[in-house]
Amino acid sequence: MQMLFFICKFANRICKSMTTRHYNLQEINDLFHIEDTFGAIISCMTTDRNLITILPVEGISLSCYSIVLIVDGRHSYEVDNDPLELDMHDLMILPPHCHVTYHGSTQEVNAIHLLIDAQYYDDILDMDENLRSQLPYEVIRSHAVFHLDESKAAEFYELFQQILKAIRQPHIYKGEMLKHYMHVSQLFLAEMIYGSNVTPQDIKHKENLFKIFIHLAMRNFRKERQIKFYADQLNITPTYLSRTVKELSGNTVYGYLSSFLYNEICKLLKTTDMTMSEIASELDFHDQSAFTNFFKSKSGMTPLAYRKNKHNL
Repeated sequence: MQMLFFICKFANRICKSMTTRHYNLQEINDLFHIEDTFGAIISCMTTDRNLITILPVEGISLSCYSIVLIVDGRHSYEVDNDPLELDMHDLMILPPHCHVTYHGSTQEVNAIHLLIDAQYYDDILDMDENLRSQLPYEVIRSHAVFHLDESKAAEFYELFQQILKAIRQPHIYKGEMLKHYMHVSQLFLAEMIYGSNVTPQDIKHKENLFKIFIHLAMRNFRKERQIKFYADQLNITPTYLSRTVKELSGNTVYGYLSSFLYNEICKLLKTTDMTMSEIASELDFHDQSAFTNFFKSKSGMTPLAYRKNKHNL
C-alpha cells in the first residue's frame, strides 16, 4: 500500500502531465529514502493513513511486483480501470506496469507491503519448473485480490516479518535467505490461486538452507548448541529447521552438533596437553562432569582413558 502512496505523491511532485511513466524500485528507494530495502531488489514497509498526504493521480506505475496485505481498515483503489475495495485480510498482488489510482480509505488503516524487482522475481520463479507451470506469465502478470482467513493472514504477516528481519540484519547469506523467502511467497500465491492442488517444489531452497546450517554449525558448535540459535540465524522457525535437516540428511540438528563436538574433543585430546577442565571450559560445557558424561556416551570411555589410549585408536 505504501507503494501506492508513493506513486501518488511522486506523481504530484514530478509528473504534472498525464503521460505514463514507469518508475523502478531504485528510483522509489532513492526518492523516498526507504530504509528496509535489499539494494534495488526487495523493499518492505508498513504504512498507515498519517504516513503521507494522498492525491489521486492517474498514469503512474512501477516496473516491479507489489504485494499488499491490508491489516486494518478499508481501502479504495482503481487498478487498470478496475475499481477495487479492499478490507482487512485482503491480499492484493500487482504485477509490473499496472496503472494505479488510490481513491481513499477509512480513518484507521494499516497495511504491509512488499516491492520486488520484476526480473529478480521472475528468475526465482523460473528455478522451480513445477511452480512455473502452475504460475504461467499470464497469471502472475494479472492483478488479483484474495481474501485471507485469519490463519492465512497471520502466515503471510509472519513471512513479511521474516523478510524484514533478513533485510535489517547483517548476514553473509542474506541473499540466499531472501531468495528462499521470495520463493515461499510464490508458493503462497500459488496456493491462493489453486488451493490444495499446488505442489510446492522447494527442495533447492531447502538444500541451500541445509548447506548454510552446516556452515554455521561448523563455525559455532563450540559455543552454540541450541537449535533456536541456528534457526534465528536463518530467520526460520526451529521446527522448520529441524524438519528440513531431517528430510534432507536423515540426521538431526543435534546429531550434527554433537558429532562436530565429539570430533573436536577427540582432536584436542590427541593433539594438545589441555586438561579435562580446560577442554570442558573451551567447549562451553557447564562443568567437567557434563563434559565427561557427553564424551563417554559417544566413545564408551572417559576422556582421560581416551587420551591414554590415543596411540591405539
